[in-house]
Amino acid sequence: MTVEQIEAIRRWKQLGKDTRKFSFTNMRNIREITEGLSSKYCGYILLLQPHIQYETNVLIADDSSGRPVTIDDLAKIWNASKRTARTVMGELEARSIVFDLGGRFEINDRYHFRKKASDDVDMLIKTFFTALKRFKMSAADFGFVYKLLPYVHYSTNVICSDPFAENPEDIRFLNEKQIAAIVGMAESKTKEALARLRKAGIVGEWRKGADKRETLTVLNPYVFYRKNGQPDETLRALFEAHSY
Repeated sequence: MTVEQIEAIRRWKQLGKDTRKFSFTNMRNIREITEGLSSKYCGYILLLQPHIQYETNVLIADDSSGRPVTIDDLAKIWNASKRTARTVMGELEARSIVFDLGGRFEINDRYHFRKKASDDVDMLIKTFFTALKRFKMSAADFGFVYKLLPYVHYSTNVICSDPFAENPEDIRFLNEKQIAAIVGMAESKTKEALARLRKAGIVGEWRKGADKRETLTVLNPYVFYRKNGQPDETLRALFEAHSY
């Protein structure tokens, strides 16, 4: 075996088998969603991820029962009224993000799915359910994070304009002003949102020197991650207090 293979086995034994439940998001396809919906509606979609049934993509109350969600369930998931839940589902159905199959709802696997990934693996990012559900934030703040998913770099989890760049020197990281343009918010409101998200631990930051304009935004890899296995030492250190 090569040194790399031996090291991989050592790490696997140390960390154990990864049994976390997660859904896949197609980073390129969800731009159809993020560019057309408000942050609050995007947050509602993100909050549906732990309720996607494996292989069928039907939205269920929980994995143990497999019971399809009702409007009452959705209202609880979103911490909203039944009227709001109906309105949101109507909009998601109109945009073919969710399908009403007569008594059950199914999320479009063009955007999100739970099954073995076969094609376009490089375009996928995982959302881990247990970690996501620990965060108590507004739907709008969840949606802010959702709108960043198409921009997560593979190796670093940093938000950048070219998340599929392979060479580090080719990565063009996004600053707060550029992130404001992506999420469709004023720069001042974007800074406030990022501050809340950093305090919650769902995002972090790296600084390139002392210049605050060179602050890089990083997503928590215990919640969203493109690579297999556990994050590297640098990412683990950055989110040590928020690892699940």
